[in-house]
Amino acid sequence: MKKNMFLTFCFSFIPGAGQMYQGYMKRGLSLMIMIGLAIALTSIVSMPLFAIPIPLIFAYSFFDTYNIRNRIGTNAEQQDKLIWESTSVEDAFNKLNIKKRSVVLGVILIAIGVYLLINSVIRQIAFGYDIEWLYRAIVTIMNYLPPILIAAACIWAGSKFISKK
Repeated sequence: MKKNMFLTFCFSFIPGAGQMYQGYMKRGLSLMIMIGLAIALTSIVSMPLFAIPIPLIFAYSFFDTYNIRNRIGTNAEQQDKLIWESTSVEDAFNKLNIKKRSVVLGVILIAIGVYLLINSVIRQIAFGYDIEWLYRAIVTIMNYLPPILIAAACIWAGSKFISKK
């Protein structure tokens, strides 16, 4: 049964709420978890890079609400499952080696930890003990580190794409 169009419109602006209003609780919950993690990671790490998925999740959620609404009552109606349980996402993760995934995740976590340590603790110690040269060096490094890492990741990913046939 199709729900009220005005309420569907209102709920579609909240990631996951439109899906839940249509009766797709797991799908809505997974979208809420994704947006919550993106916002939490962005604010905890203080790196705007992690905010990039937020508008994408909002847009996906908005249009997915209407896609679900239009499919209700037809033969094309979808099952309610978590976003990451879909076959295309599972296939993509299954193609990656589990050991390779854990190494990449470990390197990312170590890099975030080192970044936070330098940006929060060491910078404050240098400022507190009035070590001006160390404080200026840390601030300069922290300003240039994210763009350098993003550029390096783009170059690495581009070389991987080029090297594969």
